[in-house]
Amino acid sequence: MGCFFFATNLFAQIIKDEKYITGTSEYSFEDVCKFLTNRESPLIDYKSVTSLNCMGKSLKVAPFCEEKEAANPYYIRAVVDKESKKVQCLSSKRVIIKYQCKSKEDTYCKDVEVGCFLFKEQLAKRLKIVHQSLTDQNILNCYFDVRVDMNIVNEK
Repeated sequence: MGCFFFATNLFAQIIKDEKYITGTSEYSFEDVCKFLTNRESPLIDYKSVTSLNCMGKSLKVAPFCEEKEAANPYYIRAVVDKESKKVQCLSSKRVIIKYQCKSKEDTYCKDVEVGCFLFKEQLAKRLKIVHQSLTDQNILNCYFDVRVDMNIVNEK
């Protein structure tokens, strides 16, 4: 499955978003808007890779997938597919993110642990952080997996 490019400036700095998709659940725009608004929405438009416009109201689709995938320990993120007019709830056992820091003051790069946690919340929801580092070239590396890295466990 190809990489998704995010519209916001933040995600323009992501130089690698590698996911090993283990499952995808797809839902119609109509079902998602009905769930998010508690009513029928005859006018629905694509807003962004993470949002729909339901009757003039811009709504993030992640809460929908979080509810639908409540029992799925591998759920990582929700994606709006403009072409198929479906919301995809993605599952994966591993995600690798490489982010080009703009500066040492970049929100994601001031503190490596915080930066990777912020990416986890957006791109690898239910996975665990198994590696986090900042290279000399100001690239933040965040690796997420279903298990805790045994080297990290053995060091404690």
